Amino acid sequence: MNAESWSDLELLERLIEGRTLSAAARGLGVDQTTVSRRLSAFERRLGTRLFDRVEGRLVATPELAEVQGRLRLIAEEAASTLATLKRSTAELRGQVRITSVGFVLTRILAPALGEWGARHPGIALELIADDQSLSFARREADIAVRLGRNAEDSARIRQIGQLRFMLYAPAGMPPGQTLPVVRYGEALDHLPEMQALKSARPGARTALRSNRLDILIEAALALKAEVMLPVVMGGQDTRLDRVSSVEAAAERPLFLLLHSERARLPSVVQAAAWVETSIRRWNAPGACFSENGQSPNA
Repeated sequence: MNAESWSDLELLERLIEGRTLSAAARGLGVDQTTVSRRLSAFERRLGTRLFDRVEGRLVATPELAEVQGRLRLIAEEAASTLATLKRSTAELRGQVRITSVGFVLTRILAPALGEWGARHPGIALELIADDQSLSFARREADIAVRLGRNAEDSARIRQIGQLRFMLYAPAGMPPGQTLPVVRYGEALDHLPEMQALKSARPGARTALRSNRLDILIEAALALKAEVMLPVVMGGQDTRLDRVSSVEAAAERPLFLLLHSERARLPSVVQAAAWVETSIRRWNAPGACFSENGQSPNA
């Protein structure tokens, strides 16, 4: 249905309900002259008169009365369709909050924002770097990318890839030199990358502990120490060299979580698809993600 057809249906609906030109004009938000002109033009296109004027009121002619019921159904369906389209448009102009650990946002999602902005200029993204699980219930986030499952049963969750960790050392260190290590805090010793570090360097001295990867990188450089890092970070830092060791490698599953109620909104659907596509691109040969093999426990 084109804009002119919808406009004509809306005009007829207002005239039938209001039964006067002035009442129809108020409903349409125009003046009475405009309504009279539009009605005359519509009648000319149809080649028939639609209303008789009886004691100052508009009365449907037999021709209009015969199809009046069907016209009302068409008008209601058209109005419902337009309302749905308007809601979708509004949703595609909203804001979507995405949370993850910092390096996923800075190294994977932020570089892909150019593509997102070109496709969805009306949707504003908010990227929230947080190592803690933000609450979907309080709408602290609409989408989350996490390296493990959480207790939010209300969230929709699926695995979208594997994050690969490897061992790195400051660039230019003499081969075979024994180096200390920097690692996470003791509460995270159970994680796969820390278990791989323990296997590869069982007797290494721990020079520093921190739960922030950016701190561990700078500490490793300052202390001439080895550090386990996601390849998406270590592989892009020219100050580091990857240590060739089969034992010094680990993988963590990446999960995409969606707010259960907002997951059906077009804006959230589009943002989730973009997040997943951006992450899966790292599955190419030599990239930092792999979907082959078994997933380690989070």
